[in-house]
Amino acid sequence: MDRIGFLHDNLCDAALELGWRQWTAVGLAGVREGTGTLIDPEALLLASLTLGRYDARLFDEILDWLVLNSRLLDLARLRRLSGRAAPGERRLLGTAARLVAERGGAANLERLLVDDQEGVGAAAGFEREPLLYSHKGEEAQWGENDPLFAAAGFLRSPVQLRGLSGRPKAANPACLRFQLRALVGLGSRAEVLTYLLTHDWAHGRLIAERTAYGQAPVALYLASLLEVHLVDRREEGKKVLYRVCDTLREAVPARPLFVDWIRVWPALTAVLEALRPTGMTEEARWVRLAATLAKHEPAFRTEGFAVEIGDLRGWALQGSDILATAVENVTAKVTELSV
Repeated sequence: MDRIGFLHDNLCDAALELGWRQWTAVGLAGVREGTGTLIDPEALLLASLTLGRYDARLFDEILDWLVLNSRLLDLARLRRLSGRAAPGERRLLGTAARLVAERGGAANLERLLVDDQEGVGAAAGFEREPLLYSHKGEEAQWGENDPLFAAAGFLRSPVQLRGLSGRPKAANPACLRFQLRALVGLGSRAEVLTYLLTHDWAHGRLIAERTAYGQAPVALYLASLLEVHLVDRREEGKKVLYRVCDTLREAVPARPLFVDWIRVWPALTAVLEALRPTGMTEEARWVRLAATLAKHEPAFRTEGFAVEIGDLRGWALQGSDILATAVENVTAKVTELSV
């Protein structure tokens, strides 16, 4: 195996382990669940449309989970995040929504189809491709094809769901988002509380950026919390910072680690895709990896994922070692976050 293939397999192993642990915590049928890192279900779902292509069982268990739990997703937030996703991921999301509707899942996910109809219909203009890769990047072969996925341009065997999914684990700190959504409903309020309860002080604009909500609803909710003395306020230069009062903080004795998954998950799947074995030459794959790392370096520097990639501008002169070290750092951090 060449070096870049070795890096791909190690990162794939680590990312799949992280994905399984997060999905198990929110109710997927599994034996190991993560507890230390806050789960972002919308970002996790979108990333898993790529990650699940390396693990057929994970992909289908996620479909099973959606049939039972799609009403727990923040649909408006998912739609905004999906707008940043690759066309193939959007087609897969639309296909998943259609499957959930056919299997009796929550009707709210069907509304995603309004924005995805054009993309799914346009799949007829593309050459169909196998949905699933083997763990080593080889494309899986199927006999009979599932009609829903075939309509979206993906070939796979007919979906057979086991019906073993449960609800998110209420006692798991990683599921704090779901607890707050049950308390105040889906939307910006739950996201604001999630951020405040995982940070000591926070600025409204940063909360909006990290939660994929506009500044206006975030500022409005912060003001309402301040009026009833549920948050404290202080000024730091031109910034106004907020933190939840002690009463609210004491209600969450075990604070999970906040990770900016809406940036980190897309960065991880992009690096994994850049490493994936293809018909390209090894040199071309290194060039592709360098461009991907450079693009997503800011994401790897966000809170909770401080991977130091370094200056990639001189990688061509220094050889592939600088790129390999960067991927190894990413893989190590993914493994750390799996607990």
